[in-house]
Amino acid sequence: MDSMKGSVMAMIMDMAAQARQNSGTVAPEPAKPAKDGIACQRCGNTGWVAITRDDGTVVMAHCPDCFERRQVAHRLRNSGISPKDYARYTLASFDGSRSESARKMKAMAESWLEDHTLNGTGFGLFGRSGMGKTHICIAVCQELTRRFGEPHFYFSYRAEIPNLVKASRSYSDDYDAAMKKWKTCQNLYIDDLFKFSGRMENGKLVAIDRDELKVVFDLINARYLNHLTTLFSSEYSVGNLARIDEALGSRIYEMVNPYALRVEGQNQRLAGLG
Repeated sequence: MDSMKGSVMAMIMDMAAQARQNSGTVAPEPAKPAKDGIACQRCGNTGWVAITRDDGTVVMAHCPDCFERRQVAHRLRNSGISPKDYARYTLASFDGSRSESARKMKAMAESWLEDHTLNGTGFGLFGRSGMGKTHICIAVCQELTRRFGEPHFYFSYRAEIPNLVKASRSYSDDYDAAMKKWKTCQNLYIDDLFKFSGRMENGKLVAIDRDELKVVFDLINARYLNHLTTLFSSEYSVGNLARIDEALGSRIYEMVNPYALRVEGQNQRLAGLG
């Protein structure tokens, strides 16, 4: 019996040794194609990597090389902007010669980037749809990351606000968890503030849902108090926003002054229709 146990143990040890020998020569399985178009060798396009803790346990963690880019792509898809469109919204691709408003927007963006400091003044474009506000603001965000290595987050108002309002009407822990990222991230771009909210009367925005207004104030007030850089685009002027809620409007003005611009002119998306 002892001799049989010995032979079995010997076989197991031989198999383990062979496995160790082969482990360095077996080719890894090819990574599955990335559904979001973001290829990463480090994690095999999954967004997750295994790490070993100090106590020796192995856990899964976000891939430091690509996870945040995948989150950005996910948020963009939810907002209706494709990652490819996001990538092409650059200062170089923006035609500042097409109108006086376009020239002013591009010049202000370049000036803001030259003056930018960590947790510095925000940036705001307010006015008519189709003027290129989103293009310029996304371009500025990309330059923040490219020139200064600072991360940025894109907040599509019409995509994110319904979920946050729903969370605010539910459990406080759910709401706090949903808001934390937006309240604390270093650079945040809020696109189309108050899009599809309330109704227009005599050229003024009125009747904003009170729960929605509370969520917006909560978000902006937290960033205002912590001096976090925030970029805004909206079809409504700062004055109109102040008429909705004076405390909110005055905070937005203080956050972006002197880099705020009201843009007017012909909707460039409709320019060729005559």
